[in-house]
Amino acid sequence: MLGEVLLVFLVMILVAFLIETLVEAVLGTPFEKIPKLKPFKWTLMYIAIAVGIYAAIWYQFDLVFMLATFLGATSIKISIFGMVVTGCGIGKGSNYLHDIFKKYFVKPTIENTTASG
Repeated sequence: MLGEVLLVFLVMILVAFLIETLVEAVLGTPFEKIPKLKPFKWTLMYIAIAVGIYAAIWYQFDLVFMLATFLGATSIKISIFGMVVTGCGIGKGSNYLHDIFKKYFVKPTIENTTASG
C-alpha cells in the first residue's frame, strides 16, 4: 500500500513539473517578450493551477483519498473537493519545483548574478 501511494505521489510530482515546463514554454515567453502582456505575467501562476486542477480531475488524483486510504479510513471516497485541492497543489507545486530547479540546477550567468545581488 505504501509503495502504491508513493508511486502515485511521484507521478503527481512529475505531472507538476511537466505542467510548469509547458506553461512556461507556451505562455512564459510571450508574457516576457510582448510588452503589453508583461504586466499580466502574474496570471501564469493561476493558469498553472487551473491546468493542475484539470489534470487532477482527468487522472483522478486525490491526495485526501490516498492519505485516508493509507491510514485505513475506508469511508472516505474520491471526491471533487479532494481532486481540486490536489490540483491546486499540483499547479502551485509546479512553481516550487521550477524555483528549486532554477536555484540549484541552472548555472548562474553574469546577467543573473548582477540582477540578484
